[in-house]
Amino acid sequence: MNPGVSIVADDTRSWGLETPGPGLLLHVPAAGRWAPRPALHLEAAPDYRIRLRGAGQTLLWTRIDSYWDRAVFLRGTAHAPWVLPQLSAPEVRAVEAPSGSEVWWDAWGWRLARALVEAPLPVLHAGHWCLRPVRAIPAEKAERHPVSPMEWGFGQPPQPPHSLAALTQFLFAWKEDWWETLPAQRPGAVLALRALSSPEDGRVKSWRKRARDGTLPPVVLLYVDILAKWLVLDGHDRLHAALLEGVEPPLLGLWPFIDRPRPENAVREEGALFSAEFQLRAGATPEVVDRVNRMLLLNFTPDPRGTVSRAWPLPGGRDAWREEVSARRRRGSLPLLDALDWNWLT
Repeated sequence: MNPGVSIVADDTRSWGLETPGPGLLLHVPAAGRWAPRPALHLEAAPDYRIRLRGAGQTLLWTRIDSYWDRAVFLRGTAHAPWVLPQLSAPEVRAVEAPSGSEVWWDAWGWRLARALVEAPLPVLHAGHWCLRPVRAIPAEKAERHPVSPMEWGFGQPPQPPHSLAALTQFLFAWKEDWWETLPAQRPGAVLALRALSSPEDGRVKSWRKRARDGTLPPVVLLYVDILAKWLVLDGHDRLHAALLEGVEPPLLGLWPFIDRPRPENAVREEGALFSAEFQLRAGATPEVVDRVNRMLLLNFTPDPRGTVSRAWPLPGGRDAWREEVSARRRRGSLPLLDALDWNWLT
């Protein structure tokens, strides 16, 4: 018998996110087509070298500083990365509930969950996944990057998405300063996997009409915690249409998660209360209050769930990484990186 994916309603009490509708949990078995690494996956080499692969193509190289001060990003040359099958007009018309209602979110959640399970080139791997509506926040409200990965700890909830408009600027290479981060580079930033289509593209025009009518299907975002970014997994044209029309696009977030059994701990809880009081006394701005509330939820929620992105060893390790990045540099001039950045990236 071929084991299947179990899909159930999300019973998580709090993800620390604003979720405008009901979500689903997908439990993927470690057998059959789910045993190998999926078509879209992360690979890792020493010193925080991360490679994103999609259908046999490199979509992104990233290196993060060991002190968590900065990161450099370099895109691959793939023009058509892995995507879910395109939504058809009959599929869109089949969801008749009022847009944004619980029934509407439930219908789209199940439809896109089945699409993820049935996709010829899977993104899911064995383990637990959450598929849930999320809402974008202003970039200024996003949290700063941690001083080190240990500051966030193992298995924290995903950060809220933000900076959707930045997707219209499809950079091929860039660097980020994680010590004094620009708002659009803070945790939760959304990153496209391909350049957005022209505003004159037929599908973009069609989606623009639905954006105006309030019937635009959700855009699917995948959270990658090591990068602290959301990737546009499905719906680049829908997202572009919403941006062109100046409307808030409906977003479905997808992330792998783990359960973390955690007994009560008086020292941890007292420390959280002390930290909350200290931060609020320094200035109870809305951003500080949001951060404190998130911290208290994390410390007082029993058996919390958190996201951890899985990565596989990069074949060939550091030598293969250096050869690939050097070859990418030779393919064309990328002026956004200077010689020092290139040398450090490799």
